[in-house]
Amino acid sequence: MLNRRQTLTSIAAIAGLTSVRAQAFPAKPITLLVPFAPGGAADITARLLAKGMTDELGQSLIVENRPGASGLIATEAMLARPADGYTLLLASNAVTTAKWLYPRVSFDVARDLRGVGMATRSPYVAAVSDKFPGNRIADLVRMAKEKPGRIDYATAGSGTGPHLFAEILKQATGTFMTGIPYKGSGPALTALLAGEVQVYFDVLMSSLAQLASGKLKALGVSSRERMAVLPNVATFDEQGIHGLDFSAWFGLVAKAGTPEPVVQQLNAALNKVVQASPFTTRAKELGAAAAGGSPAAFQKTIVDEAVYWGRVIKDRNIRAE
Repeated sequence: MLNRRQTLTSIAAIAGLTSVRAQAFPAKPITLLVPFAPGGAADITARLLAKGMTDELGQSLIVENRPGASGLIATEAMLARPADGYTLLLASNAVTTAKWLYPRVSFDVARDLRGVGMATRSPYVAAVSDKFPGNRIADLVRMAKEKPGRIDYATAGSGTGPHLFAEILKQATGTFMTGIPYKGSGPALTALLAGEVQVYFDVLMSSLAQLASGKLKALGVSSRERMAVLPNVATFDEQGIHGLDFSAWFGLVAKAGTPEPVVQQLNAALNKVVQASPFTTRAKELGAAAAGGSPAAFQKTIVDEAVYWGRVIKDRNIRAE
C-alpha cells in the first residue's frame, strides 16, 4: 500500500506527464479542409499554407478538398470532428452569410467557429469589357443613372460575394442596375467577355488574368490602397465612393472549444508563413495581399461580417438559388 509521500509523488508524476502530453501538439498530421475544387485560388492558398505550416509545426498539414454546397460540406465536416486542432477549415466570407442564405444551416459562427488567423485579402474590382466607353467608376454610375435598370451586371450566383458587393455599391451610388446570376465566377466572366452584361463586380483574384491580358479593364478596386498588380486603377475611395472597403478573404478556422494554447500555436505558425516572402510574393501575383494577425482579430472580423451581411441579405430579401 502506498504511503502519503509515495501517493503525492505519483500524483505529481501523472500531472507532469499530462502536462507534457498537453504541450505535445501537434502529435500527428493535421487535416486542412478546403471547400473548393483543386486548382483555384483557394486551393493554391491552402497548399502554400500547408507547406509552410508543416515546416513550422513539424507535422504534416494534409489538404483535403471538400467542394460543394457553397462551402457547407467542408464546414460541417470540420464541425463533426473533435475540437482538438487536428481538423482545420480554410474559411472564406461564405461562412458569414451561410446562416442567412440557407435555412438548413445549423451552425452559428460566433458559437461554433474559432478563428485561427486570416491568410489573404483580395478586393472587389469593377471589371468591364475593353470596349467599355469609360475608365472610371463615375462613367458606369452616369450610364446607370441615365438608363435605370438598363445596365446589366453579372453575379457568381445569388448571395455570393460579387452579388452582395454589387448591392452595397448600388446603394452607395444611388443607382439601379439589373443583376444576372451565373453559376460561378467563370461563367460570369465569360458572359462579360461575350457582351451579355456590362460589368462584373468580381473578386480580383478571380479576374486578374483577364485584366492582365487586356481583355477586360478595371474601373476601380475596393481596397484601401491601390493594388500593386493594378497600379493605375484608382480605389473607389479615391474616386469619391466611400465606405466600400470590402474584401474577399481566406483564413484558418477551428472548431469552437479548441484549446487556446493550440489556437495560439497554430496562429503563430500561420503568421510566420504569411509574412514570409514566398507567401507574400505568390499572394501578390494572385491579386491578393497577405494578412495575418491575431485569432481575436480574425474572430471579430468573422462575427462582425456575419452581422453586417445578415442585415444586407434581410433588407434586400436575398435568397440563395
